[in-house]
Amino acid sequence: MKCLEIEMIDCQYLTPNKTIETLRVSNGGKQIEIFVYNYKGQSFRAFSSKKKLDDFWQGKADEDHHFQSEQELDDWLNGVFVG
Repeated sequence: MKCLEIEMIDCQYLTPNKTIETLRVSNGGKQIEIFVYNYKGQSFRAFSSKKKLDDFWQGKADEDHHFQSEQELDDWLNGVFVG
């Protein structure tokens, strides 16, 4: 099994305390993008697609995953299987 790699490919600041981070998670030649809304470094909402993130902002959908700490997010990201 290849080593899992996580790379931040974009970070948009909505305010000084709110960001949208685009992460590339790869396992060998396979990769996925995950979008993370970071609220004040205290709440992290992960989305599997840009569309789901956009729907969240419009009140049409919930996040795919919600974490209360950066450690919870990191633990989850390290367990992501890239199929």
